[in-house]
Amino acid sequence: MNHASRRANLRLSITLASTLAAWGCGSREATTDTPDDDTGAEADASAAGAGATKTSADPMQSVQEPDTAGIDFEWETLLKGEWKLPPSTEDYVCVRQTVEEVLYVRAFEAINPLGTHHTFLSMGEPSGPDGVTPCSANENHAQSIFGSGVGTNALELPDGVAIKVEAGTQILLNLHLFNASTEELRGLSGTKMVRADEADVEQLGGNIAAGVLSLELPPRQMSSKTGTCMIRSDTTIFGVLPHMHQLGVHMKVVAESSVDGERVLHDDPYDFDEQLFYPIDPIQMAAGDAVRFECTWLNTTDKVVGFGDSSLDEMCFVGLYRYPTDGADFCVSR
Repeated sequence: MNHASRRANLRLSITLASTLAAWGCGSREATTDTPDDDTGAEADASAAGAGATKTSADPMQSVQEPDTAGIDFEWETLLKGEWKLPPSTEDYVCVRQTVEEVLYVRAFEAINPLGTHHTFLSMGEPSGPDGVTPCSANENHAQSIFGSGVGTNALELPDGVAIKVEAGTQILLNLHLFNASTEELRGLSGTKMVRADEADVEQLGGNIAAGVLSLELPPRQMSSKTGTCMIRSDTTIFGVLPHMHQLGVHMKVVAESSVDGERVLHDDPYDFDEQLFYPIDPIQMAAGDAVRFECTWLNTTDKVVGFGDSSLDEMCFVGLYRYPTDGADFCVSR
């Protein structure tokens, strides 16, 4: 991974319906006075106002790309869209594509050129015409599918597990674009997929975004906060995806399973520039069991930093990838 790609910061934007905050990056003027001083304009690239103009004429065309997760299957483009954005700004662009056939998908990977701060993929009833339009962080469909950014690895579901997309469903890719440079940036962002044969699918997968919504990080010191997600139906967790912002330094995730016992699923330093999906040995969870997660930050600023959707605010979320899915996308606490 080259240095410029490492510095195009990953964000995963999710909407907690109409009453909950977004997990993502907020729209505001981009600044270059960040602690990351050696990459400057070349690093965080792209964002704000002007929208893109088109999607691929054939959204399901095959693409020849190396696999980044050891997946030996044929990658296809699920959807993609072009964008161009002015310097020193950040904003959102949405790409919509209505699927004409039933899809079973066993792997996802982002198409993230320089300037793609994050992508968030969701699906639901059509909410607008297919194509590319300016939008906001909260413009997502009801069911989340995949979130990623430049530098993230591909998401591969276990054998026999797939995410189902019904015919007539609209896929919506919400792009957060960030341009800290002095020049206009242009790119083509999207999502690739690997199909699964319906005959091979035994379980339908999904994810839960578990997080806390109330944060007050005191200036110039280390602080932590713990959240708990109660599991509402029997399920098996097979992967985690930690998510904080630029002040995050460590995350620990512990499953309190009445079936398999207590187990640490993740306990590692956190890097905002490499927010990765971590496969784990599957753990069975019964209804009423819990997942406990602890986020730790080092606030290097002179002000209290709270919860928010901008990279200059903070978050504490972990994506819990599991099967079977019961339709729950979010699990939040104060």
